[in-house]
Amino acid sequence: MRKLAAALCLLSLSCEESPSLPGMGLDLRVRVHDAQLQRGALPSEDGGPSVTQILTPQIGVRRGEGTVQLGGRLGDGGVSLLIHGVGDDDHWQVAPSGFDFVIANELLFGTELEFSHAIDTDTLEVELQAVDETGRAGAITSATFELQADVPPAELLVSLGWDAPVDLDLHVELPSGVIVGAKNINAFEPTPGVQPPPDGATLGGYHDYDSNQQCSLDLRNRENVVWQVTPPPGRYRVYAELYSACDAAAVNFEATALQGTESLADSGGTLYAFDAREHARAGEVPGLLVLEFEVE
Repeated sequence: MRKLAAALCLLSLSCEESPSLPGMGLDLRVRVHDAQLQRGALPSEDGGPSVTQILTPQIGVRRGEGTVQLGGRLGDGGVSLLIHGVGDDDHWQVAPSGFDFVIANELLFGTELEFSHAIDTDTLEVELQAVDETGRAGAITSATFELQADVPPAELLVSLGWDAPVDLDLHVELPSGVIVGAKNINAFEPTPGVQPPPDGATLGGYHDYDSNQQCSLDLRNRENVVWQVTPPPGRYRVYAELYSACDAAAVNFEATALQGTESLADSGGTLYAFDAREHARAGEVPGLLVLEFEVE
């Protein structure tokens, strides 16, 4: 019990040498669920405890994937875990999840990782480091993840991700005024009287998946609108609509737009349960405007 109390102390502002950073770490390549963002890379080893086990049942990950499991054990004296995506400016701090009743004096940890759409390498190393109740850090160990090819490949990708089990919908307004999202899943408009081609579904920007639809929770917590062809030039607007809070009090979200590997825009925010009370009617904007960007 004392070790768990020390872990909670390390995660509180009153116990840290420097306070947790505000924000969601939207600029980082690796984000960690239920963790606190901390400034800088991992500290130097100074005789602290070790991470004695790392469990990564999923080595191959996709950019934008947000539920990658990471677990393991902290060695004797460890009360907190630090996690850092190599190449990121800052790192994360996670509390252990409980005692290991098989190996005495060790604590278990378990969390989920999210991998950014902006990762431009084929592999990514995630570093882990245990800390004791005095703040001494142990040796750094690591797990390497293989980034699978983005599916589908995109000339333009607009993505909305979030961190709570809610029905949050992505809508993208094209320069023409057409809105693509759960209610209109494709921007391709066939010519009247002409049989559409068999690949017509991929000829315009299309909405890939309606996550957590009507609170039937799949926990993907991400929706994309994808162009596999050259997107039309002009100004795009991106909206996030909280269709239903599904009994959650609030949800944090992030939206990003990528043209090839180039980031066009990104932003994040928070929606609350009361934001789901009214839904857009015909002619109204579909939710909260979260991004605007230009395609040349």
